Amino acid sequence: MIVVLDPHLPPRLADLERLDRLHAEVHGPFDAVRLGDLCERADDEHVWLHVGRARTIGVATAADPAFGDGFDAMIGYAASKGWLNDAGTHVRAHVEAAV
Repeated sequence: MIVVLDPHLPPRLADLERLDRLHAEVHGPFDAVRLGDLCERADDEHVWLHVGRARTIGVATAADPAFGDGFDAMIGYAASKGWLNDAGTHVRAHVEAAV
């Protein structure tokens, strides 16, 4: 799953069928992207993705009706690696420049 970040558009989720690789894809300068309520900046290399909002968006828009189960498994894996915040409400996603 990709969190698409752009200076001119609100954040959106893409590649919902790929739950084995979560990252943020930045179009333009990272300092200029819009983050909104889906994610927030963690540092120069990561964003915090809101787990509940991302799940809700994914369930509503994914073609696969089993998206929710796959998403939960992805978040469980992230938790096992220590990639959730202390409250478990946000998962850390690495930032990559769009190609």
